[in-house]
Amino acid sequence: MRWTDRLPLLVTLGLVTHLAFMLYAYSAGFFQRLESGIVDIDGNSQGLLVTASDNKIRLWKQQQCITTLISSQGKVRAVSLSADGAVLASGGADHSILLWSIAQAKPIQRLVGHHKPVTQVCISADRLWLISQSEDSTLCLWQLPSGKLIKRLPSQNTGFSLSPSAAVAYCDQRANLVVVDMKTQAVLWQSPQGRGKPFFSPVGDQLAWLDTAGRCSIFNSSTHHRIVTFSLGAQTKGTLGFTPDNKQFVVSKWGGVVEQWDWRLAKRLTQFTAYPMAAVEDFRFDELAQLQTAGKGSIKYWDLASQRLLFTVGDGAYRESLLTGLGFWVMLSLAVSYVVLVIGNDPAYARYTILGVLTIGSLGLLLLVDYVRSSPLRWALGGLWAMASLTVLSLLVYYFSFITLVSIPVGFYFGYVLLLSRSPSRWSYSLLPLLILLVSTVLVFNSLDSILCCIPFRLR
Repeated sequence: MRWTDRLPLLVTLGLVTHLAFMLYAYSAGFFQRLESGIVDIDGNSQGLLVTASDNKIRLWKQQQCITTLISSQGKVRAVSLSADGAVLASGGADHSILLWSIAQAKPIQRLVGHHKPVTQVCISADRLWLISQSEDSTLCLWQLPSGKLIKRLPSQNTGFSLSPSAAVAYCDQRANLVVVDMKTQAVLWQSPQGRGKPFFSPVGDQLAWLDTAGRCSIFNSSTHHRIVTFSLGAQTKGTLGFTPDNKQFVVSKWGGVVEQWDWRLAKRLTQFTAYPMAAVEDFRFDELAQLQTAGKGSIKYWDLASQRLLFTVGDGAYRESLLTGLGFWVMLSLAVSYVVLVIGNDPAYARYTILGVLTIGSLGLLLLVDYVRSSPLRWALGGLWAMASLTVLSLLVYYFSFITLVSIPVGFYFGYVLLLSRSPSRWSYSLLPLLILLVSTVLVFNSLDSILCCIPFRLR
C-alpha cells in the first residue's frame, strides 16, 4: 500500500476528532456568544452569575451558560440574584419588575409601581425585601414574597446601595446622602454631599460616596463621620466596588479603564484597560476574589493583584478558534482528496473520494456562511428556499444532480438556524422547503452511485 492510500484515512480521523471536540465544546456551553453588550451583572457566593443583555437574562456557572431566560419586559436594565440562588429579580424598560424562579426558569411574579424604566434592583440577603429605582426619580421598597409596595421614596436616579444590615443608602432629590433602615423605613442619618452614588463595603462598616465630579468620600457607617475625601479624576464613569478584604476599591473609567485605589491613603495603586475603546458597564468580585467585568458582549475574569486576564466568556473566542481549526481541516482534506484523485487508479475509490470532497466542500460552505452572516435569521428563510429550489433543479437536470450533495446539507443548515429562532410564523413558511429537502435526500441516497457517475471529472 502506497503512502498516498493512507492519507485519506489519517485526515478523516483528524477531522472526525476535531468535530467530536467541537460537539463537546458546544454541549459544555463554551460556544456561547452574546449578541450585544451586557448592561448589568450580579452573583452569589455559590458561583452563580447572572447577566442582562437586551431581553435575555443568562445564568452562568463555572464559566458556562446554564440557563437563558427570555424576558417580556422589552430591554432588561437591571438584575439581582438572591443569596441562595433561588430567585432572580429583573427590572425592565416596560417599568415593571419580574421575579423569576431559577428552578422553574420562568417568571413567578410581576411588580408594578414605577412609571418609567427600572434602572436598578436588589434582593436583600434574607430574601424578605426588594429595592428598586427608576427613571421616574423614585426608590421603592417592596416586601417579599407578597410583592407589596411598602414605601416610595423621592430620589435622584443615581443608584443605591444595600448593606448587610439592611440599610439602604441613596441620593434624595435635594442631593443629600440618605441612609434608611429598610425594616422600619426610618432615616438613620443623612449628609449634604451633592449629586452622587453610594457604595457600601462588603461588611457594611464603610460607605463610599462618589459624586458626579469624580470626588470620592469614605464614611464610617456606624459613627457617620467622614474618614477621607479625594478626587478620582474627571473620567470616572460612576461604578465603584470595594475589594473583598475592604482594603482597596476598584473604580471604572471611561474608555474601558479599571483603576485600583487604596482608599485609606487616597492613592491609586494600579490601572489597566479591560475593554479597549468600550465601557465597563458593571463589575463585581466572585467567591474566589476574582474581578468580573462586563461590557462589549463579554464577561472577563481578572486576577486583580497582577492585572492578568484569566479568561473571557461570552465573546465567542473559543468558538472562533475551533471554527478556524475546522477550516484548516477542510482545506487539508480537499488537498489530500485532490492528490488521491490524481494518483489513484481505482475508479470506484475515486468516485467515493469525490463524494468526500463534496461533503467537505459543503462543510466549508457552511463555515463561510457562518462567518459572513450578520444576522442568522436575515438569510435563513431565503437561503432555505434557495437551496430547496437548487436541489429540485439539479435533480431535474440529471447530469447536474451531484449539486444536491452540496445544496441539501446547506439547506438543512438554514433550517437549523430557523429552528433556533423558535418562531412559529417563520416555521410555517419553512415547512414546505424542508419537506422538499427531505424527499430529495431520500432520492439522492437511492441513486447515489449514478449521481457520482455524473460528476464532470475525468477519472483515471
